[in-house]
This record gives sequence, structure tokens and C-alpha cells, in this order.
Amino acid sequence: MQILTGEFLLSVQKILIFRARLQIHITSLIDVIFMLVIFFMIGSTFEKPALAVSLPKASSGEVMRQQMRTVSLDREGVLYLAGERIEEEALKQRLRAYTQEEPDMQIALDCDGALAFQRVTEIMDLLTAVGVRHVAIRHEFPR
Repeated sequence: MQILTGEFLLSVQKILIFRARLQIHITSLIDVIFMLVIFFMIGSTFEKPALAVSLPKASSGEVMRQQMRTVSLDREGVLYLAGERIEEEALKQRLRAYTQEEPDMQIALDCDGALAFQRVTEIMDLLTAVGVRHVAIRHEFPR
């Protein structure tokens, strides 16, 4: 049996104090990381296409950074506004209301690559008739 001396207890106490000083307090680090996560979530846009459209391919064009309303045409020529199926007359009414609120509104036209060009022309004509002055046809850029 060993008898614990005062020196041994003193050295054990010093070791425990030293270990207590070595603790890393991560509370403030967690706050900073949480703030960074919020910053990037707010600053990022998660735009997922609401409709599976096989966009046509083009070798030129420019990337549009502005917010646009999206009109889509699928392979069968069915119309969608912001991912919701819509009839032509309802689309006309909605777009007229939008153009009254925002005369310089921009529309992004998503057309399936297999869609007949006549249908695309009809929709472009519809957009012009309701007062939309800025239409961008979306396409895929070569990688």
C-alpha cells in the first residue's frame, strides 16, 4: 500500500488545473458557423426547374442574372406559368395584370427542343399581344 503524500496530491491538483485551462470553448465558434450558414442560405438562390423541359442547345447567348417570370412549353405544347399548368386565356389575363404592375417585366420562355417552332411562334405572339416587351428564350450552353 502506498501512502499519498502532500506533494503527490499537489501535483495531481496542478495537472487538473492545467487540463481545465486547456479546454476549448466552442460556443462562440458555433455561433459564427451558424451565422455563416444563414448568410449563405439567404444569399443563395435555389432555382429548380418546376418542369422537365429538354432545352434546345445553342453555341452563343448570354446568362441573364435578373429575376424573370417563367413561361414553359413542354413537348406536347402545354403551357405552364411558374411551373403551374395554365390555359392560354388564363395566361393572357395573368400576364396583362403583371404588365400593368411592372411594364418592363421580363419573361423567360422555356421550350422543349422537340417542340414545333409554330407553337413557339404562337406563344411569342401571345406575349407580345399582352404587352410583354422583353422575352428571353432559355437554352443550354455548351459545356
